[in-house]
Amino acid sequence: LVIFQLLFPLIPRVDSAFPGVGEIAEREVRAPFAFSAPLLERDVEMRRLQKVLVEPPAVKRLPGEQNRVMARFNDWRTAFMMHSALVEVSAEERAELLTMRFPELAAVDLDAAFELADPAGFCDAVQTTLAGIMSTGVVDNLPPGNYEKVLVISGASEITVDVESLTLQGELPQRLTGNLRDRGLPAETAGWAGSLARVFVKPNLIFSPEETQARRDRSRLLVPSEREFIKGERIVGRGDRVTEQEAGFLGILHQELIARGSIGAAGTLFWRNLARLLLAAGALLLFAWIGWLHFREIFTSLRSLIAVTITFAVFLLAASFALDQPSLGPFAVPLPLLAILVTVLFKGRVGYPMTGLAVALLAIVPGVAPSWLLAWLFSGLVSVTMVRRIRQRDQFYKAIAVLVVLQVFLILIVRLATGTAAVSAGNEYFAGVLSPIASVALALFLLPVIEPLVGVSSDLTLLELSDLNHPLLKRMALESQGTFHHCQVVAQLAENAARSIGANSLLTRVGSLFHDIGKMNKPEYYVENQAGGRNRHDELSPNMSALVVASHVKDGIEMGVKWRLPQAVIDFIPEHHGTSVMKYFYHKALESAENETVKVDDFRYPGPRPQSRETAILMLADAVEASTRSLTKPTPGRIREMTKQVVDDRMLSGELDECQLTLSDLARIRESFIPLLTGIHHARITYPGQREGSPAAESKGDS
Repeated sequence: LVIFQLLFPLIPRVDSAFPGVGEIAEREVRAPFAFSAPLLERDVEMRRLQKVLVEPPAVKRLPGEQNRVMARFNDWRTAFMMHSALVEVSAEERAELLTMRFPELAAVDLDAAFELADPAGFCDAVQTTLAGIMSTGVVDNLPPGNYEKVLVISGASEITVDVESLTLQGELPQRLTGNLRDRGLPAETAGWAGSLARVFVKPNLIFSPEETQARRDRSRLLVPSEREFIKGERIVGRGDRVTEQEAGFLGILHQELIARGSIGAAGTLFWRNLARLLLAAGALLLFAWIGWLHFREIFTSLRSLIAVTITFAVFLLAASFALDQPSLGPFAVPLPLLAILVTVLFKGRVGYPMTGLAVALLAIVPGVAPSWLLAWLFSGLVSVTMVRRIRQRDQFYKAIAVLVVLQVFLILIVRLATGTAAVSAGNEYFAGVLSPIASVALALFLLPVIEPLVGVSSDLTLLELSDLNHPLLKRMALESQGTFHHCQVVAQLAENAARSIGANSLLTRVGSLFHDIGKMNKPEYYVENQAGGRNRHDELSPNMSALVVASHVKDGIEMGVKWRLPQAVIDFIPEHHGTSVMKYFYHKALESAENETVKVDDFRYPGPRPQSRETAILMLADAVEASTRSLTKPTPGRIREMTKQVVDDRMLSGELDECQLTLSDLARIRESFIPLLTGIHHARITYPGQREGSPAAESKGDS
């Protein structure tokens, strides 16, 4: 609440005695908040005129015009070379004959051409010059302006070229003459040759006034008519003479201060602050109430509560910065980052109300539009939905794609709804696309750092731990094969049961795989690892056997801490036994005791009892798996009866009192065990030539 009040304060009372036009500012005036002010109309028009003058004009290329020009010149060249070969005819007569076919040519230019010593070289120079000029382009006309480029439209394609590379129709003689001189012709020859070649050239680029005007109109619209000030930006400097434009900015600021209650009676601002404080406190209390009902463990864990508070505080800081940058638009507010972090760490049951809390607090920030709130709510809820059940890392990339499309769509809809140009929001679209990408990237980067500090384990961490190539699990497979197999079977039972009641099946599976790691210190003292050999407990007293068996809980916790397993996984090690009694050793002690008193508490596991549904499920799965394995003939009926007995025993002994399992949950858990246990203890046939119960028969049956 304090952070919100500091980052998003109502505008404090400020000195609104602003200087007028032509006065000297006695103090520096900075924008106390982000606002927009209109620019002077004459300045806007001047900028638009400057924008128009530098806008490249549009010309359209005439298809095939260059080929026609070159074909006409080639016809003349053929005729010229043929007439040049008539040595018995005078130059004047040859010129007259050629003029009859090409009347547009001047006779004096033809006379000079027939006097040349190398007519073929002359024709080559003219032809190369014409081809070069036509390829770069000859334009009929260009409008006045300060532009340096020209837009050339050829069908569906457009290219921009330097205006200097084009040749205006009126500049053809000078350009032709200059190019011919560059080709090595004498200045006098180049002069009349340029006049001769000019006749063949036709413009192949036609100026398009309609297209040019349309583009200039669009460029005029891009000139802003308002100045956007960000919070803290200087409006007038101390000692500066106030211009008419600066006075206009100060006038708009004065109106904004009046509208926001910063200028006026002191009581007005006080009551506004108090009202907003109560609204913000109400939103936070509502979130706390929902949390106490649905995710109380966050409020009872100091580390989780601090993590949620810091995460939300960082979001408020980022939102404050984003809203102080009007050019970025509202979609720069990193609501997806908050939603993704909270959801991955604390699941969707926290992510949804946290998103609602964020939108509720932003709703009372001055200047926030109602359409922004709805867009933020969409973005946040979709973010939570996309990552609430992460099972593979590529789901993050799918989330990026969906959120980017959603944000772009929302920007378009919001701008259309508010009557602003939807196609001119370049910065907003950039922020809308970048926000989901940056949010997911930051979440992936921060999660491995945050998880150990908070003491939670995300689904991504659990997925990594569920890999049987984990060093602890590989060591268990080598040193205590029976325990390893037992853990896998129990994990399958527990995962299926968790899924049947909507508990965290992934956490249950991982906890089941690691729940007996403490047995690796003394594997030979556990029946699943004895493989039909001698039982070490035959040599020990019942009390000593109980101490040895119970030690695997303490050893397992130490091993889990050493290997930096998440606390949520370590909790499975002591809680899966709870405070249950090791009945075998207890009854053995009763039988061997004569007049001594046997205390049942000496044969209890240290506990605690299961504190979550997941650890309680493991307790039941572990007990059911061990009990049904002892059945001589594990028929479906016997498996069902044994399962019911085990579940009822744990419930009646009080081991399930603290785990929030209901009777309905227990019924579904019990029913989920039976099909799997029936499949595990399926009947085996005896092959011909083998005795029932022989090792060979059992081997065949197992295969």
